[in-house]
Amino acid sequence: MSLSFHHITFAHENALAPLLEDVTAHFPEGWTGIVGANGAGKTTVLHLAAGDLQPEKGTIRRPDHIVFCPQRTDDAPLQLPQFISATEGEASVLRGKLQIGDDWADRWPTLSHGERKRAQIAVSLWQRPDVLLIDEPTNHIDVAARTLLAEALVDFRGIGLLVSHDRELLDRLCRQCLFLDPPQAVMRPGGYTEAAAEARREEASLRAERQVAKQQLERLTEVAHRRHSEAA
Repeated sequence: MSLSFHHITFAHENALAPLLEDVTAHFPEGWTGIVGANGAGKTTVLHLAAGDLQPEKGTIRRPDHIVFCPQRTDDAPLQLPQFISATEGEASVLRGKLQIGDDWADRWPTLSHGERKRAQIAVSLWQRPDVLLIDEPTNHIDVAARTLLAEALVDFRGIGLLVSHDRELLDRLCRQCLFLDPPQAVMRPGGYTEAAAEARREEASLRAERQVAKQQLERLTEVAHRRHSEAA
């Protein structure tokens, strides 16, 4: 079971340039972090993975059962009442682990964003998806809720794509990170800290190569000028 992008090109309508161009990436079981600057296309990658958006070029191969957890929590998950009333062990474990109240479906408008986010994640995990797509799960929640979410997500055994600016969460969960720098995307192993360090090493190596090439060009130019002067 896997999720994979093959030579994907995508641009939003009326965009001057593609957001992704000829991107190939493989997402195995476990968590993959999707990282990049604001506007780099992180949420777009999730929508492409879910099938909500279609690429201009390339193909996406995905399992059938996909659940998307958006960043916003305005609306209660449709399955929340069933989840709260479910009697099987897994539902009970998730309700306990994420401290879900029995009345949360009835009083959704009064819940905090952190409580809503915990309920959203709990319902998503309860559905046992092949692919779980999560957009910024720890934004605007307190430390206690963040800890509960991390402890629940670490047990997920499907394919997970996680968009987050939370470096600690990325380090704890992710086996690899997809770095977006439009229109390119590069997959690097490890959590955010390890993958970012690899990115810095790659950049330093490229700078060194460019410096060597510049010096070689200067030497060749100097030799050419000297030979031209001698010939004159």
